[in-house]
Amino acid sequence: SCSKKEKVAKIPPSTEKQIIKVYQEGLEALKEGQYYIASEKFDEAEALLPQTKWAAKSALMSSYCLYSMNYYDEAILNLKRFKKIYPADPNVDYADYLLAIIYYEQILDEEKDLDPLILSKNTIEKFLQEYPETDYALDLKFKLDLIINQMAAKEISIARYYIKSEKW
Repeated sequence: SCSKKEKVAKIPPSTEKQIIKVYQEGLEALKEGQYYIASEKFDEAEALLPQTKWAAKSALMSSYCLYSMNYYDEAILNLKRFKKIYPADPNVDYADYLLAIIYYEQILDEEKDLDPLILSKNTIEKFLQEYPETDYALDLKFKLDLIINQMAAKEISIARYYIKSEKW
């Protein structure tokens, strides 16, 4: 601690090879449609050495696997953790996009609760403000129009109820 030389921690080559191997096993499981196994492999790769580029990729891939299995709550938690731990990662826009898609897919119909509509709308609008020129923005603009139509259908549904029951 008294020396003036800066010591830079290097990743042992064997550890990096191990991370890459586990990551590739996760990709193979993902290609085969084994999302749960792939998610576990990606989590393992991230845990092996959390300060590498593979860790951020692994965290994002694990979130995608959870989303693919419709484990929306777990995927949301994983994506929020990803954004907190890796805020400078170049794939943060994809994490935000996946988060918006998860909220969007939880919308049921106009007869149900309004909260998923509002949460999805707010998430998509935030994404469009932060990343207006990304490839994902076009898809989310289309989905935002559908959400607005769904909200209008909710209002019409409420109006029909009151007209039917003659509660002016």
